[in-house]
Amino acid sequence: MCGIVGIYDLRVPCDPDVLDRFTDSLIHRGPDGRGTHIDGGLGLGHRRLAILDLSPAGANPMSYGGADGKRYWITYNGEVYNFLELRAELETKGHRFRSQTDTEVVLAAYAEWGPSCLARFNGMWAFAIWDSETRNLFLARDRFGVKPLYFQTAHGRVSFASEIKAFLALPDFKAAINPRIAGIVAHDSQSYEGTELETVMAGVRRVPGGHYMTVAANGDMKLERWWDTALHLPQVPARYEDQVDGFRELFLDAVRLRLRSDVPVGTCLSGGVDSSSVAAAMARVARSNPGSPEHARAAGDWRRAFIASFPGTLIDETVHATEVAAHVGAQPHLWVFDPKEAVHHIADTVWSMEEIYSGIAVPVWALYRELRRQGVVVSLDGHGSDELLGGYSWYLDWPVNQVNQRLSHEFHARLLPAILRNYDRCAMAHGIEVRMPFMDWRLVSYAMALPPTSKIGAGYTKRVLRDAMKGFLPEGIRLRRQKIGFNSPMIEWFNGDFAPTIRKIIAHPLWRESPYWDPKPFTDIVVAKTEGKSWTADDFGLATRMWNPMNIVLWHMLFVEGEGRPGSNQ
Repeated sequence: MCGIVGIYDLRVPCDPDVLDRFTDSLIHRGPDGRGTHIDGGLGLGHRRLAILDLSPAGANPMSYGGADGKRYWITYNGEVYNFLELRAELETKGHRFRSQTDTEVVLAAYAEWGPSCLARFNGMWAFAIWDSETRNLFLARDRFGVKPLYFQTAHGRVSFASEIKAFLALPDFKAAINPRIAGIVAHDSQSYEGTELETVMAGVRRVPGGHYMTVAANGDMKLERWWDTALHLPQVPARYEDQVDGFRELFLDAVRLRLRSDVPVGTCLSGGVDSSSVAAAMARVARSNPGSPEHARAAGDWRRAFIASFPGTLIDETVHATEVAAHVGAQPHLWVFDPKEAVHHIADTVWSMEEIYSGIAVPVWALYRELRRQGVVVSLDGHGSDELLGGYSWYLDWPVNQVNQRLSHEFHARLLPAILRNYDRCAMAHGIEVRMPFMDWRLVSYAMALPPTSKIGAGYTKRVLRDAMKGFLPEGIRLRRQKIGFNSPMIEWFNGDFAPTIRKIIAHPLWRESPYWDPKPFTDIVVAKTEGKSWTADDFGLATRMWNPMNIVLWHMLFVEGEGRPGSNQ
């Protein structure tokens, strides 16, 4: 996983100094190396996070094909986990490889099959391929948008990057808030990301998940949808017991593929059923036929389980997480959250997150920082299960005949896109690759095809997962109903160390003259509670609603005004 940028200017040659600055704006995503390639008006940049083939042969931008081996050039972010199987297939078609990377396999697959190669990939990715013969640029994003990809057009030039903040490095880019999106996120920050091309930064758009974009030599741009989960639903067994067996088999195989790594792998373990299932599956897969061909390139070091501890609070799950670690044979690494230290990183997380998010993500950001400090670069985590399998308590109130349709909306359009961004940015701020077995396209399609009662039934959410993990987890964990979110101590911060920043926010002209919310009642509420230090646990919902407009102002201060902006290497 890495950071990618690119410029395609139809008027003038690419400026190498501009490309260098553009590339290095994403050094946090790729601290292990850098590379650029220029071909006339085309410039590709890459910051490398070395995970597969740590040698210089894995460096990007990478070339492949043509008489001189330099027809196609790629800058690549992500992992195609089934690259070994694809490599073997491509070798039967005459392709030869110089490296042990999945990057080169992606290039060969594109050379062999063109855009249809995407449907053969199992993984997460955002990449750009330059065809030096046709002078066409091809940009693609994985099925569900796990890896980010943004673009901007101006002055006869198309620019793209892994993160919005990278565009600030372009000399003629003027940062400004997108008023239409700001009006949406002021009230609901999770309602637009899966359905809108536009972002909160004016002029910057996203390539949606399941889409690719082409830029022709004459400047024509075309955005095409290449994936629709609804068109790829398999036939599932009629018997529930067989459904459970099928789910288990796919889940274990998703974990097996995601253990392929040339660097140590860990996991973030909370003690909930999702993260516990991932840890248990890692243990089961790692211990079954470790020398067999299907386990080729598996990480030798997989046992480190990172547990976030919140001592003395209702969100502390240390007891459950350590029980799971002992059960599966993982090595627990206890990280104690320090709210006094963490409050000073709220601006860092807003800078990292880039778009507006309904919560303060400091604990997530800080936990991944701890992984990096401990030398772990890859983490297999349980994200996506709640939206896929109906994990939230309010899903129990849905009419049965609406469950599948509404879960599909939550997964593709409403909740999950913002959550995926959250974890990508918080992890990649520290150069950590997060792999998500529940996002394996085979498992997603299978789960979407299951009847509603297989997901929410018998009094449980995520029913099929719980039953698939029988014998893998302690029964108290497998059947645990309590769900605790990975929340910040927002109330404590609003009453204490974050109060000076709140005062600064509500004095800002964007807050006081906002066209996106009514400043008077918002200000009255925030001032009264902050000055009186009277935020209470019962105000958590109110504080979360107030955070959206606060977040917008803080975003404006960081991204538009440049005030308090952290260094590019966080």
